[in-house]
Amino acid sequence: MDVERLRAFLAVADQGHFGHAAERLHITQPGLTKRIRALEEQIGGQLFDRDRQPVRLTPLGTLLLPQVRRLVRDADALLHDARGAVDGQIGHLNIGFGLSTIAVAPWLVARFRAAHPGVSVSMNDYSSHEQVNRLRRDELDLGFIRMPAPPDLTSCPLASDRLAIAVPQHLDIPSGARLLGWLTAQDFIALREARGPGLAAQVRTWCRSAAFDPKVVQEADDIQTVLALVSAGLGCAIVPASSEALLPGRLRLLAVEGKEAAWSIGAAWKAQREVGALGHLVRIVRAGVLMPEGFGGY
Repeated sequence: MDVERLRAFLAVADQGHFGHAAERLHITQPGLTKRIRALEEQIGGQLFDRDRQPVRLTPLGTLLLPQVRRLVRDADALLHDARGAVDGQIGHLNIGFGLSTIAVAPWLVARFRAAHPGVSVSMNDYSSHEQVNRLRRDELDLGFIRMPAPPDLTSCPLASDRLAIAVPQHLDIPSGARLLGWLTAQDFIALREARGPGLAAQVRTWCRSAAFDPKVVQEADDIQTVLALVSAGLGCAIVPASSEALLPGRLRLLAVEGKEAAWSIGAAWKAQREVGALGHLVRIVRAGVLMPEGFGGY
């Protein structure tokens, strides 16, 4: 049903006068009359008693008036929401993040939410590999992942991270050449590989380059548990340096040197989906060089 015909019906019903209703709608009176007649023909009955002044609704018009008001109100709400979605001011985004982006991702999303409060955001903790798969299936709008991203996705580098060895805060740690020997004698806690395949691969690469074989005695399903176990004195762990933000002050992180211990992190998304709310988020991500000091160069 033509919404403009319904608007014409409401205007005449409210004004009780075809001329005044036409002025309210900014159309000519003949144009308004044409819309009302077309609506009456479509419905199959007369809506107004035109022989009386002011113009009055017929019983059919009185019956339909509340429903027409609801239809026009719903049409206006639909148009508002559609325009808001196109403009990126309303909607919903599914965002992925992982271990190395656990500080970067929330900070950038918080900037986005401050600028676009009408857009709701879900943040999902997945490995980079899982994020890429979900991006390809359109189950995520944007993912914060280890770089490089695959060529079928658009990406933007944001920061860097590197491995660090988490040790209990109270331990007396030797320095220099004695450190590796000391670590060899320690128990280690590791994140289960299925939960962080990228981290596991990075740890293996560094361990081979350093000729170091950590004695893993326990595994955990999330990095918070790994760090909590280290903090409790149950062992050491090789973790992203960025994970220090999860348990500040409760453990120590020993820097791991060498290019094998470092990697880049960034954001990835499908170029064809870069519209509306996602387009606004991408612009904020691309301006990630404005991130606070300390987010990059771990």
